[in-house]
Amino acid sequence: MRVFGIVGSMRSNRHTATLVREVVEAMEDATSPLEAEIVHAAERTFAPCRVTCSPYCSSHPYRCATTDDVGTVLKRMIEADAVILGAPQYFRAPPAHFHAFIERVQSMFFFHETVGAARTPSPLAGIPCGLVAVAEYSNPHGILEYLHDFSTLVGMRPVLLDGFPYLGVGAHGDPREDEVFRPHERAKELGAALARAAAARREGRGA
Repeated sequence: MRVFGIVGSMRSNRHTATLVREVVEAMEDATSPLEAEIVHAAERTFAPCRVTCSPYCSSHPYRCATTDDVGTVLKRMIEADAVILGAPQYFRAPPAHFHAFIERVQSMFFFHETVGAARTPSPLAGIPCGLVAVAEYSNPHGILEYLHDFSTLVGMRPVLLDGFPYLGVGAHGDPREDEVFRPHERAKELGAALARAAAARREGRGA
């Protein structure tokens, strides 16, 4: 089983990265063997979406006219059995660099599926997705909703939890001190649930 994680923070070794790794570790406890890869947005090149080149992505299924790391990361997502998306909240929004990746992928899917002459099903359709959000001064639920909107718009299936904040793992401030969102506990729950969802999908596809 393969899991692919994306850390949207501009800091590679802080709270968002820690919680994404904890979800992966929980998956490792729940299933074996597990092939895991985590990439950091801060270490990749993601140019903003130009939008004006929409005729290209309308006629080239899920491909972008701009050449950078977006295509490579999207390919890893498509190849995975499960995806983990993690992002912090910077000034009421995710980091601009990570948002550029989200914007580009979403545009590829939107323009192809709404303008493209030949409809090709989403290559991400049905892939289970786990969400992680961290906010220093406010509620992380806004970032969870942001990630949930993106993942559903491109066809993935976000894995929900039975406890608050339901959409995924949320943390307010330092996760070690957060007794409201209980991020470490939720990371274990999400990892186990994500492993079950990925296994069920593989079984259903005869993998």
